Amino acid sequence: MSRFKGNSIIEVPPTMIVKVLPMLPFSAAHRGNPLLNRLLILALIIALFPIGTEPTRASDLFILEASTPLIPEPLVAITLDSQYGSNIDGWSISLCHDPSSCEYASLSFGSSLANLGTPPAFHEVLTFPGGFTATCIIDNVGGVTLAPDANHNLYMIEYDWIPSGPQYSEIQFCPASPATPAVDSAFFSGGQEYPPITFDTFIFNGFVDPGLIYRIPRSVGSYNIDTGVGSVVVEPVIYPALLSLDSVTGLSMAVAHDPALLQIDSIALTGDLSAINGGNGPDLMLIDLLSNGWTVDITFGPTGTETIDFPFSIEGLQAHYSTIPAGVALGSCVGSWLNFVETLGVSNEVDFSNFCCAGAMSEDDLVILLPTTPSFLRGDCNSDSTRNLADAIFNLAVLFSGGGPITCSDACDHNDDGSIDISDPVYLLAFLFSGGPDHPEPNLVCGSDPTGDALDCASNTCP
Repeated sequence: MSRFKGNSIIEVPPTMIVKVLPMLPFSAAHRGNPLLNRLLILALIIALFPIGTEPTRASDLFILEASTPLIPEPLVAITLDSQYGSNIDGWSISLCHDPSSCEYASLSFGSSLANLGTPPAFHEVLTFPGGFTATCIIDNVGGVTLAPDANHNLYMIEYDWIPSGPQYSEIQFCPASPATPAVDSAFFSGGQEYPPITFDTFIFNGFVDPGLIYRIPRSVGSYNIDTGVGSVVVEPVIYPALLSLDSVTGLSMAVAHDPALLQIDSIALTGDLSAINGGNGPDLMLIDLLSNGWTVDITFGPTGTETIDFPFSIEGLQAHYSTIPAGVALGSCVGSWLNFVETLGVSNEVDFSNFCCAGAMSEDDLVILLPTTPSFLRGDCNSDSTRNLADAIFNLAVLFSGGGPITCSDACDHNDDGSIDISDPVYLLAFLFSGGPDHPEPNLVCGSDPTGDALDCASNTCP
């Protein structure tokens, strides 16, 4: 049931919720024409944001999430994870609901907007049947932005139930289409527009016991920025919700991935599952590694009736993925879904000795792959694993007497200015003999280049 994905609890203190004040640049005659208002908003965005003034930064990744903090209250929180992005100048966010079940009532600022100090330069909410679009420009001149952060609280949305309706509604980030006059959700940063990865939710006027929850935590890996070769490790977790995980005899799990980007290399036992049977692990574990996913089917004991009690959760599976280099957009932060599915031949369920089995609600999430440069030691220009006078002599020979070749250009960029010239050996000599500053990182131990430039490292002495 993918509607449960991303359904985390987000508390917004009442003192941080500010009623949105209308800041309308439109005349009253325009208010009754949603299409015209939409076009005017787009025109305003284009006028105020200098689109195309800098190269596209493909590394910007924005993750937009809707969640229900107070079931059964018809409230939805909108949060943003921009820690893998850059400073945000503004956005348009469109959210849709079932108009037969509920209707949009109000929108309030979350803490990220309430704490700006001054209201946004422009903020408008346009409603349409079954949804709304919120458009924000933080500062007309770009002096105030939202810095990258893992948890920006943007909005709290309140809905009213329709008494004759079904009292349930999917809440979804909706794109523009002929059927809905919504603007595509997008964030604006540095003169560029970035579509977010989105997590939907639902509201339901009643009590929902999800029973078991299979959850994929957001998992971060990396890849070589030059080759696309990388990896990520994912550790799914099983939560009992209100159903106690006692008398458990086994479990099964099936997770799908994008075969154009990832391949599954192995499934390993850790934690709770590796500790079963005195540290010997489950008696039976069937693993199937597929091109588009993986499955496991686990029986804890030899007869299938041995039970294990887990008071809170079950942790103990590690899925090791590697990248398909051709599928990686080099230089970008890559976000890709992992999904619990029922189409790979195994169900997502936990087996109990007393009443067979219990299926799980799923909380799917992303793997995020960050680009990294090859490991090197800045200053080790001649690749002998040390930084000394020999590196300066080698550097000067490359520049003026045909020495070389340089096997790791990043290592010879002593001052990390993105180029190799006379300032680099001078920088090293000053560090060695006249109290000059140490090299920018990585300088004491091998590591990747924290700054982007055109230099690379084909080979070096680092592991």
